[in-house]
Amino acid sequence: MRGSAEAYESHMELVVEPWATTLKELEAERDGHPKFADVRHLLGMMYLEDGQWEPAWAEFDASIDLNSSYMLARYHRMVAMRCRDGELDPGFWNQETVVAGADEPHRSTWTSWYLSQSGDHAGAIRALEGLCKDAKWAGSGYYQSAVRWLAAGEVDQCMTCLQQAAGEHPVYARVLNSRGLLGGEKPTLSQLRASLLGNWKDASTWTPSTGNVYDRLGNECGRAGAPDQAEACFEDSFLRQGEESLHQVRIARLALACGDEDAAVSALRRAIEVDPSSVEARVALGFEYQSQGYHDEALVQFEVAARLRPGYADIQYNLGLLYESQSRDGDACTCHQKALAINPRYFQARTSLAQLLLRLGKWDEALTTLRPLEQQGVRSADLLVQKAEAHLALEEYDAAIRSLDRAVEINSAYPRTYYILGQVYRKQGLKNKAQEAWKQHLEKIRRLKEDQPYLEGEEWRP
Repeated sequence: MRGSAEAYESHMELVVEPWATTLKELEAERDGHPKFADVRHLLGMMYLEDGQWEPAWAEFDASIDLNSSYMLARYHRMVAMRCRDGELDPGFWNQETVVAGADEPHRSTWTSWYLSQSGDHAGAIRALEGLCKDAKWAGSGYYQSAVRWLAAGEVDQCMTCLQQAAGEHPVYARVLNSRGLLGGEKPTLSQLRASLLGNWKDASTWTPSTGNVYDRLGNECGRAGAPDQAEACFEDSFLRQGEESLHQVRIARLALACGDEDAAVSALRRAIEVDPSSVEARVALGFEYQSQGYHDEALVQFEVAARLRPGYADIQYNLGLLYESQSRDGDACTCHQKALAINPRYFQARTSLAQLLLRLGKWDEALTTLRPLEQQGVRSADLLVQKAEAHLALEEYDAAIRSLDRAVEINSAYPRTYYILGQVYRKQGLKNKAQEAWKQHLEKIRRLKEDQPYLEGEEWRP
């Protein structure tokens, strides 16, 4: 494994090699979606962790071109330039534009990194004092301070900071102990470098802000069936970022991949306990409750998530689906409408809203909801049949038949098209045509069933 291989070898045996696979996947995502700033930024972070300074700089530069306000990408571009050129151009550090608008822990982390470049180790450590005094970020603050002392060659002070990090948070204590950094003989300077930096050669240029790389690597290990290795990756991410709530969400994701739903629920509850405002944890717990049949509990989590992040279309949409499952159609409509107000091109929310309106007999509103899809160029037999149903209810028979004719052109095997066509003909008094359409409906259903695979023994057969 490239990048962080040495960091893992001291405490676990590699089972899968996620680095090359993850890098290949991200490069494919970049090539397929070259205008996605986040993809290019994450790929740049992987290059940065792997010591490929020039490709890293290029990806960060591309992400900034796509999103000029992407401050984390700007910071990482400075790191890549410093590593590539051996020095930092002072013109790229502007206190007003780089730090002033950043939230914690970025503000302190970036300032500490910048001071470390000039050999001002004392200043770099002072810049982290605010984090060390903040209950949420104290563990991360002390962990970063340990690396800054390492850059100064001070083993004792480095160890003191690691002990302080362990005292601030049980996850730090568990991980640092499991990696032999606490409780035994004092490690040497070279041992600390290998444990804390991995492949990163220079402690002064090391930055904790690339933690998301290890999140992605952990996901890859989980998919590959290597849970211990995945957990080690997630631990590396936690050591750098210090957010237990996010760490517990990752552990829950891994537990689900291993089929342990109880462990997943326990981790997600812990995530919410340490950070009640974690929307990600609440959404994940809501989905898990829903999958287990606890609909009321799922609804509570999504309702809280919607209040915490009212401008997130996906939360509104999924909350609407939960309301639908409880026959609260009015509330469901409201949620889907909110989702569309946030993102007018939200296809699933628009079609779900249209189906609800049809069920509620709001035919004109259903047609109004469906119309933008045609303007967007969406071709779907099902959507055209929905339009036809609304036209049928409004006694607009010619419009209904036009929609159904177009549905047949798109998918002549879709059974419901012929059922609704029969309904239209019956309303027009065309009995023979209606019967012929219904025969077509039954024939399409029969053929559809014949084409479905069936289970023979333990294998699906065509």
